[in-house]
Amino acid sequence: MIEKKYYSKKPAQPKRIGSLSSLAQVLPGVCDGLQLDKKINELAVLALWPRQVEGICGKIAMENSKAVRLKKQGDRTLLLVKVKHATLASELAFHLGALKDTLNRFHPQTGITVDVIQLVVGSL
Repeated sequence: MIEKKYYSKKPAQPKRIGSLSSLAQVLPGVCDGLQLDKKINELAVLALWPRQVEGICGKIAMENSKAVRLKKQGDRTLLLVKVKHATLASELAFHLGALKDTLNRFHPQTGITVDVIQLVVGSL
């Protein structure tokens, strides 16, 4: 009796187009295209908010407010902050100058200068 051998076909290899580049060569261009460094710096500024507001206004202000977004308005940068209660927004309004100054001390690390802080009352 003759044994039948079944051979499986090798999976097709994708066709190569052009030359291959290493990840180290490609990644900087991808990061520049997506502006990841800019987004990381924006997230760093947003992450600074809780500690800075706690240092100036206290723990209650920290727990009831959240930096939500940075927006460019012409040549100015606006930090949008959500606050749970109107009374807290009123209190924070007295400290906006000091809060802006403390956030801007991190300009050498983030490259972002906050020009305006806008408080919006709503749920966090």
